[in-house]
Amino acid sequence: MRVAITGSRGLIGGAVRARLEADGCDVLGLDLRDGFDVRQRFDFGDDVDGVIHLAGVLGTHELFDDVHNAIASNITGTVNVLDAVVRTGRCPAYVGITMPPVFPSIYTATKIAAAAFERAYRHEYRIPMVKVRAFNAFGPGQAHGPGHPQKIVPTFACEAWAGRPIPIWGDGTQGVDLISTSQLADVLYEAYLAANSERERCVAEDVTIDGGSGTCFTVNEVAGMVNDYTGNAAGVKYLSMRRGEIPTNICAEREGWEWLSRPVEFDLAELHATIDSYRDHPMVKR
Repeated sequence: MRVAITGSRGLIGGAVRARLEADGCDVLGLDLRDGFDVRQRFDFGDDVDGVIHLAGVLGTHELFDDVHNAIASNITGTVNVLDAVVRTGRCPAYVGITMPPVFPSIYTATKIAAAAFERAYRHEYRIPMVKVRAFNAFGPGQAHGPGHPQKIVPTFACEAWAGRPIPIWGDGTQGVDLISTSQLADVLYEAYLAANSERERCVAEDVTIDGGSGTCFTVNEVAGMVNDYTGNAAGVKYLSMRRGEIPTNICAEREGWEWLSRPVEFDLAELHATIDSYRDHPMVKR
């Protein structure tokens, strides 16, 4: 099988590529760092059996200052990928990544719009399609610092290793669902297998698989786990909610898990390994 991955050198894309290659798949990696720009029209060629579309820009409050690039990357980029799928003439299986539509953010708006285009193309061009709803992914190598979104685990880990109070936006009672990139990669791979093996069903139905553990922690609890593990006695500091965020519980309800060969579980050891990976990060020493 030859599977194209857009965003193949990102945190999730890299994990998915490793997962596919471990199972013997031939991977066509497409990433901005290799000159691929999802905002421009392109073609996959005629020998692609599947597409896992992960390219795009991330952020919550950050994207209010980068709206047009978010639209070009996440909406137009998705349409460009879908057009390239149609032009193969083979309708390869397609996997897209989405998110819980809970925040009034630019990123959420672009993902909702992209999902609507995906649904339209699935219906019109009979593309076997599965969507993975990703929750709070974490893993070693998740970018952190100027020019990158402030994600929960790297932000908390760097501040804790530096002996500084962990910043919490809001009162910390909002819930999050943490999933390691290795487990999310497994979900995305199984989504591809489902779209390829159950093609007619994945054309006829809106198939979405929750890429989360189904375990909900409050942000306060996550901060406590990080501080306890690092031995940080500085505690936390509470800040105003950021633009595009509202207090909410973001937790997988295990939708679509009947498609998975095994359930997803929160892995404390993987969280600890990720925290360890930030011990010598430049943001610790700033």
